[in-house]
Amino acid sequence: MARLSRRGFIGVALLGVSAAATASTVATLDNRVEITRIDAGLGARLAFLPDIHYHDLGERHVEMALDAVAEADPDIVVLGGDLVDEETRDFDGLERLLKEVSRGENIAVLGNHEWWSGYSGRAATLLRRNGFKLLSNEYGETSIGGIYGYDWGENRAYHAIKFNGLVISHDPNAADSVSGGALVLAGHTHGGFNLLGLTIYSNSRYTRGLYSLRGGVRLYVSRGLGQMFLQPRIHSKPELLVID
Repeated sequence: MARLSRRGFIGVALLGVSAAATASTVATLDNRVEITRIDAGLGARLAFLPDIHYHDLGERHVEMALDAVAEADPDIVVLGGDLVDEETRDFDGLERLLKEVSRGENIAVLGNHEWWSGYSGRAATLLRRNGFKLLSNEYGETSIGGIYGYDWGENRAYHAIKFNGLVISHDPNAADSVSGGALVLAGHTHGGFNLLGLTIYSNSRYTRGLYSLRGGVRLYVSRGLGQMFLQPRIHSKPELLVID
Protein backbone atom coordinates (compact mmCIF):
# COMPACT_ATOMS: atom_id res chain seq x y z
CA MET A 1 0.00 0.00 0.00
CA ALA A 2 1.47 3.35 -1.01
CA ARG A 3 2.26 5.73 1.81
CA LEU A 4 1.02 9.29 1.55
CA SER A 5 2.52 12.20 3.42
CA ARG A 6 0.28 14.18 5.75
CA ARG A 7 0.10 17.00 3.20
CA GLY A 8 -0.47 14.66 0.25
CA PHE A 9 -3.17 12.78 2.12
CA ILE A 10 -5.32 15.75 2.92
CA GLY A 11 -4.80 17.32 -0.50
CA VAL A 12 -6.51 14.44 -2.23
CA ALA A 13 -8.95 13.92 0.63
CA LEU A 14 -10.53 17.34 0.41
CA LEU A 15 -11.07 16.94 -3.31
CA GLY A 16 -13.15 13.87 -2.60
CA VAL A 17 -14.99 15.24 0.40
CA SER A 18 -16.20 18.22 -1.57
CA ALA A 19 -18.28 15.85 -3.67
CA ALA A 20 -21.60 14.41 -2.54
CA ALA A 21 -21.36 11.28 -0.42
CA THR A 22 -23.17 8.18 -1.61
CA ALA A 23 -25.13 5.85 0.63
CA SER A 24 -26.34 2.27 0.60
CA THR A 25 -28.07 0.12 3.20
CA VAL A 26 -27.27 -3.27 4.67
CA ALA A 27 -30.25 -5.23 6.03
CA THR A 28 -29.57 -6.94 9.35
CA LEU A 29 -32.22 -8.59 11.51
CA ASP A 30 -35.20 -6.19 11.58
CA ASN A 31 -33.19 -3.02 11.22
CA ARG A 32 -30.81 -1.36 8.76
CA VAL A 33 -27.50 0.40 8.77
CA GLU A 34 -26.61 2.95 6.14
CA ILE A 35 -23.11 2.86 4.65
CA THR A 36 -22.02 6.33 3.58
CA ARG A 37 -19.10 6.37 1.15
CA ILE A 38 -16.73 9.23 0.41
CA ASP A 39 -14.11 8.95 -2.32
CA ALA A 40 -11.05 10.85 -1.09
CA GLY A 41 -8.28 9.01 -2.93
CA LEU A 42 -6.71 7.64 0.24
CA GLY A 43 -5.10 4.63 -1.37
CA ALA A 44 -6.76 2.54 1.35
CA ARG A 45 -10.27 2.02 2.70
CA LEU A 46 -11.07 3.45 6.13
CA ALA A 47 -14.20 2.63 8.15
CA PHE A 48 -15.27 5.00 10.92
CA LEU A 49 -17.36 3.51 13.75
CA PRO A 50 -18.42 5.84 16.57
CA ASP A 51 -21.05 5.19 19.24
CA ILE A 52 -21.27 1.41 19.31
CA HIS A 53 -22.54 1.51 22.94
CA TYR A 54 -21.91 -2.17 23.64
CA HIS A 55 -24.51 -3.49 26.09
CA ASP A 56 -27.36 -5.98 26.27
CA LEU A 57 -29.94 -3.53 24.92
CA GLY A 58 -27.83 -3.03 21.81
CA GLU A 59 -27.29 -6.59 20.54
CA ARG A 60 -29.00 -5.76 17.23
CA HIS A 61 -26.69 -2.83 16.72
CA VAL A 62 -23.62 -4.96 17.40
CA GLU A 63 -24.75 -7.38 14.69
CA MET A 64 -25.36 -4.44 12.37
CA ALA A 65 -21.88 -3.09 13.06
CA LEU A 66 -20.26 -6.42 12.25
CA ASP A 67 -22.32 -6.90 9.09
CA ALA A 68 -21.60 -3.37 7.91
CA VAL A 69 -17.86 -3.70 8.48
CA ALA A 70 -17.83 -7.04 6.67
CA GLU A 71 -19.69 -5.43 3.76
CA ALA A 72 -17.29 -2.46 3.63
CA ASP A 73 -14.15 -4.65 3.92
CA PRO A 74 -11.87 -1.81 5.15
CA ASP A 75 -8.09 -1.76 5.49
CA ILE A 76 -8.23 0.62 8.47
CA VAL A 77 -10.82 0.67 11.27
CA VAL A 78 -11.29 3.80 13.39
CA LEU A 79 -13.44 3.63 16.53
CA GLY A 80 -14.79 7.08 17.38
CA GLY A 81 -15.62 6.76 21.07
CA ASP A 82 -18.53 5.50 23.20
CA LEU A 83 -17.62 1.89 22.59
CA VAL A 84 -18.98 1.28 26.10
CA ASP A 85 -21.40 3.07 28.41
CA GLU A 86 -22.94 2.78 31.88
CA GLU A 87 -24.94 -0.30 30.83
CA THR A 88 -21.96 -2.32 29.57
CA ARG A 89 -21.44 -5.56 31.51
CA ASP A 90 -20.26 -8.21 29.05
CA PHE A 91 -16.60 -7.33 28.53
CA ASP A 92 -15.81 -10.79 27.18
CA GLY A 93 -18.37 -10.19 24.44
CA LEU A 94 -16.89 -6.77 23.83
CA GLU A 95 -13.47 -8.32 23.35
CA ARG A 96 -14.90 -10.75 20.80
CA LEU A 97 -16.41 -7.79 18.96
CA LEU A 98 -13.05 -6.01 18.86
CA LYS A 99 -11.36 -9.13 17.50
CA GLU A 100 -13.98 -9.43 14.75
CA VAL A 101 -13.99 -5.78 13.75
CA SER A 102 -10.21 -5.18 13.78
CA ARG A 103 -8.25 -5.06 10.54
CA GLY A 104 -4.65 -4.47 9.46
CA GLU A 105 -4.57 -1.03 11.08
CA ASN A 106 -6.81 0.07 13.94
CA ILE A 107 -7.19 3.46 15.62
CA ALA A 108 -9.45 4.55 18.50
CA VAL A 109 -10.35 7.52 20.66
CA LEU A 110 -12.47 7.60 23.81
CA GLY A 111 -15.83 9.33 24.18
CA ASN A 112 -17.80 10.77 27.05
CA HIS A 113 -19.39 7.48 28.10
CA GLU A 114 -16.07 5.70 28.59
CA TRP A 115 -15.31 8.39 31.17
CA TRP A 116 -18.78 8.80 32.67
CA SER A 117 -19.18 5.04 33.16
CA GLY A 118 -15.83 4.69 34.92
CA TYR A 119 -14.73 2.20 32.26
CA SER A 120 -12.13 4.35 30.49
CA GLY A 121 -9.19 2.31 31.81
CA ARG A 122 -10.84 -1.01 31.06
CA ALA A 123 -11.82 0.09 27.57
CA ALA A 124 -8.29 1.35 26.89
CA THR A 125 -6.81 -1.99 27.98
CA LEU A 126 -9.19 -3.97 25.74
CA LEU A 127 -8.52 -1.72 22.78
CA ARG A 128 -4.75 -1.96 23.05
CA ARG A 129 -4.86 -5.71 23.67
CA ASN A 130 -6.79 -6.18 20.45
CA GLY A 131 -4.53 -4.17 18.20
CA PHE A 132 -6.00 -0.66 18.44
CA LYS A 133 -3.76 2.38 18.71
CA LEU A 134 -5.49 4.63 21.25
CA LEU A 135 -4.91 8.33 20.59
CA SER A 136 -5.38 10.76 23.47
CA ASN A 137 -4.66 14.33 22.34
CA GLU A 138 -1.78 13.09 20.22
CA TYR A 139 -0.65 12.21 16.71
CA GLY A 140 -0.29 8.70 15.37
CA GLU A 141 1.29 7.45 12.14
CA THR A 142 -0.53 5.18 9.72
CA SER A 143 -0.01 3.93 6.19
CA ILE A 144 -2.07 6.88 4.90
CA GLY A 145 -0.12 9.47 6.89
CA GLY A 146 -0.58 11.15 10.23
CA ILE A 147 -3.80 11.06 12.25
CA TYR A 148 -4.56 13.24 15.27
CA GLY A 149 -6.93 11.94 17.96
CA TYR A 150 -8.73 14.13 20.52
CA ASP A 151 -9.78 12.65 23.84
CA TRP A 152 -13.20 13.68 25.18
CA GLY A 153 -13.10 17.15 26.75
CA GLU A 154 -15.44 17.32 29.73
CA ASN A 155 -15.92 21.08 29.35
CA ARG A 156 -16.12 20.61 25.56
CA ALA A 157 -13.21 23.01 25.11
CA TYR A 158 -10.31 21.62 23.08
CA HIS A 159 -6.76 22.79 22.53
CA ALA A 160 -6.04 24.23 19.11
CA ILE A 161 -4.11 22.31 16.48
CA LYS A 162 -3.03 23.24 12.97
CA PHE A 163 -2.96 20.11 10.84
CA ASN A 164 -3.76 19.15 7.27
CA GLY A 165 -4.35 15.45 7.89
CA LEU A 166 -7.12 13.36 9.40
CA VAL A 167 -8.45 14.29 12.86
CA ILE A 168 -10.60 11.96 14.99
CA SER A 169 -12.79 13.26 17.79
CA HIS A 170 -15.83 11.83 19.52
CA ASP A 171 -17.14 15.36 19.99
CA PRO A 172 -17.91 17.31 16.78
CA ASN A 173 -17.34 20.60 18.62
CA ALA A 174 -13.60 19.87 18.66
CA ALA A 175 -13.55 20.76 14.96
CA ASP A 176 -13.78 24.44 15.91
CA SER A 177 -10.28 24.11 17.43
CA VAL A 178 -8.76 22.71 14.22
CA SER A 179 -7.19 24.73 11.41
CA GLY A 180 -4.96 23.98 8.46
CA GLY A 181 -7.37 22.22 6.14
CA ALA A 182 -7.89 19.01 8.13
CA LEU A 183 -10.66 16.47 7.65
CA VAL A 184 -12.34 15.86 11.04
CA LEU A 185 -14.41 12.73 11.74
CA ALA A 186 -16.75 12.78 14.76
CA GLY A 187 -19.81 11.12 16.27
CA HIS A 188 -21.59 11.67 19.62
CA THR A 189 -24.89 13.05 18.31
CA HIS A 190 -26.51 9.85 16.98
CA GLY A 191 -27.83 12.15 14.24
CA GLY A 192 -30.03 14.11 16.65
CA PHE A 193 -33.74 13.69 17.34
CA ASN A 194 -35.68 14.29 14.14
CA LEU A 195 -39.36 14.81 13.46
CA LEU A 196 -41.04 15.59 10.12
CA GLY A 197 -37.67 16.29 8.56
CA LEU A 198 -36.62 18.74 11.29
CA THR A 199 -33.97 18.26 13.97
CA ILE A 200 -35.71 18.98 17.26
CA TYR A 201 -32.72 18.22 19.51
CA SER A 202 -28.96 17.80 19.14
CA ASN A 203 -26.23 17.63 21.78
CA SER A 204 -23.80 19.46 19.49
CA ARG A 205 -23.90 22.47 17.18
CA TYR A 206 -22.95 20.02 14.40
CA THR A 207 -25.48 17.21 14.17
CA ARG A 208 -24.86 14.97 11.16
CA GLY A 209 -23.27 14.89 7.73
CA LEU A 210 -20.66 17.05 6.08
CA TYR A 211 -19.74 20.60 7.14
CA SER A 212 -17.32 23.10 5.63
CA LEU A 213 -15.69 25.15 8.40
CA ARG A 214 -13.27 28.05 8.49
CA GLY A 215 -9.72 27.59 7.31
CA GLY A 216 -10.61 24.89 4.81
CA VAL A 217 -11.50 22.38 7.55
CA ARG A 218 -14.07 19.72 6.66
CA LEU A 219 -16.09 17.96 9.36
CA TYR A 220 -18.11 14.78 8.93
CA VAL A 221 -20.44 13.88 11.81
CA SER A 222 -21.50 10.25 11.67
CA ARG A 223 -24.82 9.13 13.14
CA GLY A 224 -22.96 6.18 14.66
CA LEU A 225 -24.08 2.60 15.12
CA GLY A 226 -25.53 1.99 18.58
CA GLN A 227 -28.07 3.58 20.86
CA MET A 228 -28.90 4.14 24.51
CA PHE A 229 -32.16 3.78 26.39
CA LEU A 230 -32.23 7.52 27.12
CA GLN A 231 -31.10 8.45 23.61
CA PRO A 232 -33.20 6.40 21.16
CA ARG A 233 -32.88 6.81 17.42
CA ILE A 234 -35.74 8.92 16.11
CA HIS A 235 -35.70 9.02 12.29
CA SER A 236 -31.92 8.60 12.35
CA LYS A 237 -30.62 5.38 10.82
CA PRO A 238 -27.37 3.86 12.14
CA GLU A 239 -24.47 4.78 9.88
CA LEU A 240 -21.06 3.44 8.93
CA LEU A 241 -18.80 5.96 7.21
CA VAL A 242 -16.40 4.51 4.63
CA ILE A 243 -13.66 6.65 3.06
CA ASP A 244 -11.64 5.43 0.08
